[in-house]
Amino acid sequence: MAAAAFLVAARRAGVAGPRLPEELRPSHIEDSLRVQTLVAEALGETTRGWKCGAPVEDRIYVAPIFRSLVYVRSPLPGPSPVPIKGAVARVEPEIAFVMARDLPPRATPYTMEEICGAVSEVRLELELIGSRFLPEAKAVYLEALADCLSNEGLFVGPAIGLEPADSVLASFPIVVQGPDDIVLERDGRHPDGHPTLPLHWLANFLAGRGSGLKAGEIVTTGSYAGALELPMNMPLTIMFGGLGDIVCELVR
Repeated sequence: MAAAAFLVAARRAGVAGPRLPEELRPSHIEDSLRVQTLVAEALGETTRGWKCGAPVEDRIYVAPIFRSLVYVRSPLPGPSPVPIKGAVARVEPEIAFVMARDLPPRATPYTMEEICGAVSEVRLELELIGSRFLPEAKAVYLEALADCLSNEGLFVGPAIGLEPADSVLASFPIVVQGPDDIVLERDGRHPDGHPTLPLHWLANFLAGRGSGLKAGEIVTTGSYAGALELPMNMPLTIMFGGLGDIVCELVR
């Protein structure tokens, strides 16, 4: 509870700071997951979605995305405003899945086919990145996990009309176009090879913990280009290969 209070205070202040005091640092994964839950309860938040990655050795990558931090495209013409809370705008271009139905706990694991069949939409999106810890604080994995893996929000872009298992989702170029010129280009590749792999893991992980994925939840699965530091207060078009674009303006 003290670790959660520390992170809640940092979120409310909106300023990154030191790592958790030594006596409050999680000692194993369950500690970190419990802190995530306590932070949500203290903030009065509910879960709107999840960020996840495939496990690596003894590490898992999963965190709730709070309902108040999910933003959608503006219905008005022009760039959609994307709120940035920190001094620097860091975003990760990702593919997200919207769940059509619940995947509740059961005795046998869900197959990849069952999980893909439970997806209603494949969407372009931007994960907004903001740690409660300064880089020089050198917070370790369990602290980052407790801090919801540096999630600061999710901007949900357009649906792209593909099946979840479509092979084109493994890799595609990422290009960010500003008003006058290209801001950056990356050879985009999914960090786990394909975004359905972490989705498959997450569905069975949550089912095994007695909750499961819920209809309407949004699952984002890892950046195709790492964390991009982008300019604020100007129209940007973020192009996901030939899949579609997000047209936005990062604003404080």
